[in-house]
Amino acid sequence: LARRMLAIDPQARSSMWDDLKRGRPTEIGELQGAVIRLARQVGIPTPMNERVTALVREAEAEKRGPPGLGPDAVSAIPGKV
Repeated sequence: LARRMLAIDPQARSSMWDDLKRGRPTEIGELQGAVIRLARQVGIPTPMNERVTALVREAEAEKRGPPGLGPDAVSAIPGKV
């Protein structure tokens, strides 16, 4: 989906990306947090969701903008889960 969006508009960004770029709080807790909570209720691990949430929380706290990492880079980061 994201690839198709960028094919339509290479400048397309998510509202979360905009929030991070502007140093505003994001909706990460409502989005990824909900997935994590629901998965825990049924015993499903969500390591990638937890890593993404941690990276976004760090970016929010440090007001350094969007992390700009793809899935492979996120997977390679140790200690984020």
